[in-house]
Amino acid sequence: MAAKRAYDIVAAAAFLNATAARLQATDWFIEQSWLISVHHFPAPPAEPESATLQIFKAHWYNDDHQGIHFETFLSGAEWRAQEMPVMMHILHTDCVPGTAIKRIKLSQPFIDKTEAMIATWPSYVFRTGKYGTHPFTRKIKINTDNSARGSSEIAAELARMCKNLGPIMDETLAELLATT
Repeated sequence: MAAKRAYDIVAAAAFLNATAARLQATDWFIEQSWLISVHHFPAPPAEPESATLQIFKAHWYNDDHQGIHFETFLSGAEWRAQEMPVMMHILHTDCVPGTAIKRIKLSQPFIDKTEAMIATWPSYVFRTGKYGTHPFTRKIKINTDNSARGSSEIAAELARMCKNLGPIMDETLAELLATT
């Protein structure tokens, strides 16, 4: 059995850039005005530990990568395990930016609307604190030596999240902001 190559953050970013390109080439991505960012984490000047991909909408408070977004990342641990997470983050702050609205006022109705659907998706796991920043995750096997295959599986799962959960987040966010 061939040994896996050591973690390479440049190769990890290339893998995620290939995934981003797959998504950006789709009609639904363009028509629904999705945005995508591939970047290192943590941000400079710190030494990067991982390459991260986030998909979000312009009104999802994600200008600083701390808002609402779908995410995957590839650090040394994922590289060695040949497994990547796909997840959603609902704000990395306690309140909706620029307001006094607590995150749970957004996350709870969103999760309550989507939990039954997500529970039918293979391999998704809800966290104990499902109304927090990071309600659920799925891990997907990848092969960093065959990036086309792994990239297409990650892209397909992120597409499912965008298409199914994106409109519900838009609706939930609009309802919340209309009531305050």
